[in-house]
Amino acid sequence: MENKDYYEKKGYGISRYRKDAILEFLGREKKNVLDIGCGGGQLGEIIKKENSSTVFGIDVSEAACQEAAAKLDRVFCFDVQMPFEKWSDEIKEIRFDGVIISEVLEHLFYPENLLGKIKNLLAPSAKIIVTVPNVLFWKNRLKIFFGKFDYASEGLMDRGHIHFFSWASLREMVKESGYSFVGACHHFPTRGTKWLGKLLPGLFAYQFIVKIRENEN
Repeated sequence: MENKDYYEKKGYGISRYRKDAILEFLGREKKNVLDIGCGGGQLGEIIKKENSSTVFGIDVSEAACQEAAAKLDRVFCFDVQMPFEKWSDEIKEIRFDGVIISEVLEHLFYPENLLGKIKNLLAPSAKIIVTVPNVLFWKNRLKIFFGKFDYASEGLMDRGHIHFFSWASLREMVKESGYSFVGACHHFPTRGTKWLGKLLPGLFAYQFIVKIRENEN
């Protein structure tokens, strides 16, 4: 299957926990928001209703973009891995108060490049919200320990995942890209691990959900 066909056929959805965490990080004030990997626009539609924000979306799937176009203020269909100078001038003319990069970085060959590109789009004190799956989630560690490393159509071992993130590798990439962490609200789905997970997120977080900001020069 070609890369483009994979994303055309892939289903898009967002869990309640991830949605609530992103909304909490964005805050309630009206802002310009860029949702990178917007899918069918479900999250952006909620953001617009919550605080009347202007929401732009980017996605690589034409089918998803067509669906999102009915929900968001503006939607662009292209691969964010292309050089920044080829991005839409309409996007480059706006300064965004919030940028969402949810379940996207693990699908890119060079995820740090995207973090570099969006610096050109940020308003002062912009909030960047990043979510990625944790490949070292404890259940995954057990599977690997017993010799199981099987790809799936979704989840931690999604076939579209090019990069696998641990808590350490995510922190290193964010730091090397010129950003700092200002908040975390990881997803700890296993009962009884929430408090322990705050000490050991690399073991108990199924999904890392963080808010970062660009370092001041």
